[in-house]
Amino acid sequence: MDDKHGTISQVGTTDKHGTGCLIIHGFGGNYDEISPLASRLKSRGYKVACPALAGHTGRRGDLKKADHADWILSAERGLLQLMSRCHTVYIIGFSMGGLIAINLALQHQVAGIVTINTPIHYWDLREILCNIGRGLTGRGLAPIKRYLRATMKFPLRALLNFRILLGRTRPLVSDIKCPVLVTQGLDDDTTRADSARYIFDSVSSEIKHVKFYKNAGHLMLHSPVAGEVIRHIEHFLQDMN
Repeated sequence: MDDKHGTISQVGTTDKHGTGCLIIHGFGGNYDEISPLASRLKSRGYKVACPALAGHTGRRGDLKKADHADWILSAERGLLQLMSRCHTVYIIGFSMGGLIAINLALQHQVAGIVTINTPIHYWDLREILCNIGRGLTGRGLAPIKRYLRATMKFPLRALLNFRILLGRTRPLVSDIKCPVLVTQGLDDDTTRADSARYIFDSVSSEIKHVKFYKNAGHLMLHSPVAGEVIRHIEHFLQDMN
């Protein structure tokens, strides 16, 4: 069933003969961030699970109660359910979801992982200043409003746990050996583009690819290049099968 709020969403039969994709949303986000990719993969016959990370209900108080271990555990539950139904499973992580994907791939036998704007180096100050400048000169206030909302939305405890997860995951990247596709927007103001190069250069995978996109921003699956990104992910999955 489809769930716009990000609870586990799956299609397909209950036999263990299909290919599954666990798609993990980002910090403070929900299913909407990844819905275009989830819908496309479902339409292609993949069994798709999109677990809501612990505390990610849209309520600030709930986010304050969960820590990085809870986030990983909630994604792992979705992975285990999917693995019980599929003989092959891939993990796709958007933003912080990519950090969780790396952690899970080191604990479970997965066919490969895809990272989408996953941070190793966080916040691109130059892009932020450019966006603010464009807003102040009359070319759109949306970025400024988004930054203000972000500073008010997230509890300090949640932000600290994000940084803990980031710091603990960075040295684990080199232990990844499964096939990897790294995707990154060049104009992403939240995740610095050199994060993608770090992941690509650090993983020990024999099969690894990196793709960079212009006009993608951070919410790349809702950007003008979303179709291209999704096609590249589809091709990666098809090539691995």
